[in-house]
Amino acid sequence: MISERFDDELVAIQNEGTCHSMAGSATDAFMLLSDEATAGELADALAAKYAAAPGAIEAALAPFLEQLQTEQLITPVGTRKARGLLKIVGNETGLPFVAPTLQAFRDLEGLLLLDTIHEIGDEDWRGPLPGHRRGTGWKDFKKPAQAEPVGRKMT
Repeated sequence: MISERFDDELVAIQNEGTCHSMAGSATDAFMLLSDEATAGELADALAAKYAAAPGAIEAALAPFLEQLQTEQLITPVGTRKARGLLKIVGNETGLPFVAPTLQAFRDLEGLLLLDTIHEIGDEDWRGPLPGHRRGTGWKDFKKPAQAEPVGRKMT
């Protein structure tokens, strides 16, 4: 799985191509889960940023954490690593709390399997560059000049 945070949104893409999106408190919770946080620890950290009691936050986290496990974005940890207190990035406080949600987009799987986005050198989705030299690729290829149309002028 790869994930990237874009301001208040986080996008996670699994190997088989399912794209997941989360925003707000879901993004903050997911980022903290990399530190092997418990639901209670997540609730305490989120309560420092959002205007809600830790108990209410923990209750709202339960279905979100279950969905993350169902989607195989997180797995239970047997032995947790040692760490300090959890802290959410940023210094905002008192924000309205909205229960975290996860959206899954499975209709993108086929598009991601095409994978024409990345650089692959002298070959790309169009195949090898005809008569190419090492170090040149399609981006260096110039289209041949178009010939003038053949025909008679109508008068």
